[in-house]
Amino acid sequence: MFSNEDILRRCHELVRELQACFGDEPPCLVQVIQGARPFARLIQGGLAGCLPVHEVRAKSYQGTQSTGEVAITMLDGLDRTVVDGCDVVLLEDIVDTGRTIAALREHFSKLGARSVRVVSMLSKPSRRVVEVEVEHIGFEIPDEFVIGFGMDLDGRYRELLDVVVYDADVERAHTQVNA
Repeated sequence: MFSNEDILRRCHELVRELQACFGDEPPCLVQVIQGARPFARLIQGGLAGCLPVHEVRAKSYQGTQSTGEVAITMLDGLDRTVVDGCDVVLLEDIVDTGRTIAALREHFSKLGARSVRVVSMLSKPSRRVVEVEVEHIGFEIPDEFVIGFGMDLDGRYRELLDVVVYDADVERAHTQVNA
């Protein structure tokens, strides 16, 4: 679907968009792990000042299906003392149903964030069940289950450099050949 070169080029464009939004005022970067790690590293590396990237875990998928519920776990001391009065930038791998972003936006607003912006590598608007604003989008995609560049299927395929559409038949054939 997207080559590594496409992803790198678009990430540089997203960095320029963020720089235009915040200027010299550094935002609080928060990556939604684990899927957003490679994407977050690119965004962080492009922003001036070696900003730290905080981590939050938000899980809403089991296999290829959304569970409909979002479980949020704050990591590395990310609390009111870090967030209060700051502009928070949520770095996400993919926004599909909107539930995760809505829950995270509400969570950080309650912690006192001045603003919460979303930067997502991918957006799948056809799957929205909760209307959410995604201020910065790398690529908009159709309703396909994708893997690679940090995105997984039950922990597999995160290491792929490109973003590809998952195909269970291809996986079965590959597994049988390598068995």
